[in-house]
Amino acid sequence: MFLTVELYITYIMLQLNIIKNRHIFNLMKNGIIIIGSGHAGGIAAITLRQKKYLGQILIIGQEKFYPYQRPALSKGFLTNEIKENSLYLKSPQWYKKQNIDLILNNPVKNINSLKKVISLSDKKEYRYDHLIIATGSILNKIELSCDESNIHYLRTLEDSINIKKDLITSKDIVVIGAGYIGLEIASSAIKENIKVTVMEMEDRVMKRSVSQETSDFLKKKHEKNGVDFLLNTAITNITDYKKQKKITCSNGHIIYADSVIIGVGVKPNIQLALDAGLNCKDGITISDEGLTSDKYIYAAGDCTNHPNNIYKRRIRLESVHNAVEQGQLVASSIIGNVKPYHQVPWFWSDQYNLKIQIAGLFESYDEIVTRGNKEDEKFSLFYLKEKQVIAVEAINNSKDFLAGKYLINLGAKIDKKIIENKDIDLKKMFSQTQV
Repeated sequence: MFLTVELYITYIMLQLNIIKNRHIFNLMKNGIIIIGSGHAGGIAAITLRQKKYLGQILIIGQEKFYPYQRPALSKGFLTNEIKENSLYLKSPQWYKKQNIDLILNNPVKNINSLKKVISLSDKKEYRYDHLIIATGSILNKIELSCDESNIHYLRTLEDSINIKKDLITSKDIVVIGAGYIGLEIASSAIKENIKVTVMEMEDRVMKRSVSQETSDFLKKKHEKNGVDFLLNTAITNITDYKKQKKITCSNGHIIYADSVIIGVGVKPNIQLALDAGLNCKDGITISDEGLTSDKYIYAAGDCTNHPNNIYKRRIRLESVHNAVEQGQLVASSIIGNVKPYHQVPWFWSDQYNLKIQIAGLFESYDEIVTRGNKEDEKFSLFYLKEKQVIAVEAINNSKDFLAGKYLINLGAKIDKKIIENKDIDLKKMFSQTQV
């Protein structure tokens, strides 16, 4: 049988299209793709296998590393107390044994939600049945006139490795930003006998995260260990000066340093979701089951904005706890074991000998109750709103942290005098709370 020229050309084009897209059908049939190889993405994959999901799982990551834990990057990893192998959620062998595929160092460029296909930077495409977006956050950066040598931001393991190398040769550093990351790095650098100056635009440290009382306590602790602070101070520019960096401040003050570490916050990494037409507002909008506005797409971790039944509003959290819990949530939801996500937000930080644990959100409180003695470096602050516990900050006091977290979840009201009396075991007072 002879083909006309038109039919022959059509036949050839069809064959070329089949070859081009063959991997779509072969690699991901009836499977789950996870965009993001961070904590949330890794936990989602692990949970799926733990819950006996037998379909194909593909994790796609922008970094070259297997899923790992981030909290130690600004703390123990910098001081060599924690080794790189300890950061990984699972070994490469575990993923292979569990039949979980990983494509690393190859970011996703596009989500076609209509065709249920994603495209990678290398032009390859993969089809999914369900998609989990766990893209985390992206750094806020500042424009500088200097070259990038000895200028660091911290988000990834690669960032932390580079900072660690610089700390070996630096005698003095400047940390821009007095939030969690900035103060943890300052603490780590001081342990390495490096001179540290912390600059902050706000009038106190960790202003977004803790109360005035805890902020003052932490600043004094850092100053006692040798950290210098420049508050109410913005950066005008950073330029190169010989082998150092010259930092010019808004008040005209000039500082010279061997290295500069910048921690001025993050924002949710939602561009892929926006381009895919998903609902977003200060993060990817998800339900309490982790579902986005597309019934085949879930999201977890720092990139999400989720409802919270305790505070009666939507919130976005930047915490390892949230990443873990939402990773487990979306895995359970996909396999039909739906358990709505309603949890007390909590955060933690290690600075020097201090274990700082925070539960709840302290906004709109009308009273703070102190339990313990700040001089002993073991105390807690309970935040009340109409006598109801809405948040707790605990310093070297895990017992109060756990009790406060329970009371917040319970919606409990408790008498101020009971909280102030540190001889009273709050756990034994749960039956006396008024819900």
